Amino acid sequence: MAFVKWLNELDDVLRGRKADPELLSKGTTHIHARPLILISIFLGVIYGLFMGLYAVLTRTPPCFAQLAASAVKVPLLFLLTLFVTFPSLYVFSALLGVQLKPKDILRLILVPIAVNLAVLASLGPITGFFTLNTTSYHFMKLLNVFFFALSGMIGLGVLLRMLSRLEGTRPAPNHAKKEPSEESTSKAPDESRQKMLPSPLPKDSVRARKTFRVWLLLYALVGAQMGWILRPFIGKPDLPFRLFRAREANIFIDVLRSIGELLRI
Repeated sequence: MAFVKWLNELDDVLRGRKADPELLSKGTTHIHARPLILISIFLGVIYGLFMGLYAVLTRTPPCFAQLAASAVKVPLLFLLTLFVTFPSLYVFSALLGVQLKPKDILRLILVPIAVNLAVLASLGPITGFFTLNTTSYHFMKLLNVFFFALSGMIGLGVLLRMLSRLEGTRPAPNHAKKEPSEESTSKAPDESRQKMLPSPLPKDSVRARKTFRVWLLLYALVGAQMGWILRPFIGKPDLPFRLFRAREANIFIDVLRSIGELLRI
């Protein structure tokens, strides 16, 4: 069954099997893009339904249109963010000499996105719980912003760990020949073999990691603003339903406003 294969692929991602250094040293063919994309969309829909539930429970009559819109917008948010930021990631990688093709980079970035959405979906019941227990629009908005930020940091952390493990597969420097000692011969075969695996990262891997961190910052900024463009996700009770709101301010100013409203400053 196809859905079971998606879940198995996701389980491998969550358990770190896709980040195995030996597998990564051979490329990214062990990361299957189609199942990850489909399961990520499914997880995004799940969390979107929990977000849209607020408009159903706080309006009379219930706004099911917001429920449907949120279910579509959450996975769309991640897909559009990837579409906007992927060219810059590829260019950064090529300039740094990272030996990965565009399809390899795409597979690599799908892993943290799947983790991000899996964490979000797992937090969905908590969002639903608070939706059932409060009518505070600003509290629900900030709660969702926090969940998006938390899941995003976890997902990006997964990507950094994968890059670090790619670096770890770089062959060790070939210094003067030494006689094998008891300590070296006692090392596990897997550890010795891992040191000989080629690395797709350039020699100047420290600079590469720093550049990738810059891209991660860009990804986070674009993702935050993309969410602002696609709003509303929850639906303010005193405003009529609209698929999109007019352009104004940005996500960061709105978060500060919501904090002020919540604390009644």
